Amino acid sequence: MRTLRILLPLGWCIAVQGLLGQDPVRLTQDNGDCIGAIDITDSVYHQSDAVRGFGNTLEIRENPIDDKEWFEREHHTTWYRFRAPVTTTLTFDIIPDDKEDDIDFLLFEGAVPGICDKILNKQVRPVRSNISRNDLSLGSMCGLSKDAENEFVRSGVGASYSKAIEVQAAELFYLVIDYQDRPRAGYTIHFHYDPAPPPVEETEEDRKDQQHLVIDVVDAKTGSPVDANLTIDGMVFDKVIEAKGRSHYEYDMDMYRNLKIGCVRKGYMFFSTKIKGSTDAEVKVELQLAPIAPGEHVVLEDIRFVGNDTKILRSSEASLLLLLRFLQENPRVKIMIEGHVNGPTFKNKKEFIELSTARAKSVYDFLLVNDIEPDRLDFTGLGNSRMLYPEPKNKEQSEANRRVEINVVSN
Repeated sequence: MRTLRILLPLGWCIAVQGLLGQDPVRLTQDNGDCIGAIDITDSVYHQSDAVRGFGNTLEIRENPIDDKEWFEREHHTTWYRFRAPVTTTLTFDIIPDDKEDDIDFLLFEGAVPGICDKILNKQVRPVRSNISRNDLSLGSMCGLSKDAENEFVRSGVGASYSKAIEVQAAELFYLVIDYQDRPRAGYTIHFHYDPAPPPVEETEEDRKDQQHLVIDVVDAKTGSPVDANLTIDGMVFDKVIEAKGRSHYEYDMDMYRNLKIGCVRKGYMFFSTKIKGSTDAEVKVELQLAPIAPGEHVVLEDIRFVGNDTKILRSSEASLLLLLRFLQENPRVKIMIEGHVNGPTFKNKKEFIELSTARAKSVYDFLLVNDIEPDRLDFTGLGNSRMLYPEPKNKEQSEANRRVEINVVSN
């Protein structure tokens, strides 16, 4: 067993796996279209964010406001795809993280060749829909229920649940979720099956190849546990996983996973760290969080760029997400974004200044697109004047010189 003690200049942690059910997906605009539908493979799915806008194509549009089956048009939509695990009666709940959010949905049978084009051209119709106003007394939940009477519920004051549907084993469905107003937070989709599918038994062989990860978050000064939000990159292939609201996290994962763990909590500085993969049965990590203060400085080593370009590498997603969550958790914090380049043996020439400035602006633009106010952000380029490795010996050191640093200006 290993125990890692890490002093974090941050207040929000990035962890692996969702708290329950299937891990969430890092959303893109593609998921706002039918063709980019996210596969749901578990009975519980939590999405911490929502697509802003209708994706790349406005697929549902120009419908009467009193239409029972269709949205008047898409507003802020995310598409999902799932299969019924058994022949059963399907019901589900869509549970907003923020009850002020008004969520609507349409459900389509999916086994239709070219279904996305046919939805766009209205050659197929929903089998269920619910477009009614959110009911705060129900926590603004909606979905399908055995007690509901209507297959479709139109816009306005009406029932929050539509009628359950009888499904066959392996039958495919498309579910589109829409916020009429700008999303405040995410939601959980909880599927119910009656009868339920038989449980899948974990074998001894499955358990043998698993590693147990324990993460504890504490205040750096007092040592007391503090609840924080976590993200982990590397636990699940090609995904950044988020979890929130606890000081103690436990996860089972495959052996020898190289992880990037980040942490954010309101009132604390953010931090990310790497954990090298091992074959230990258990790995313990203690994250010690330090309060925010003007002048605090964080090197985002994992915001990396392609060669002599401003294009951010895919491996940077976890660090960008961490920075975004830090600013969302601390709405009064203002930062300076510094761009740096790799330029050994050269003077800090004009081209380096311009490239490093453009790289800092790439991060600035990412934050603006994700609704961080521009008066909280500034950026500058320092060229090669502060290389971490003035004489890089390998590719990794050269990439580390192409970095972004964050300075807290005020809080």
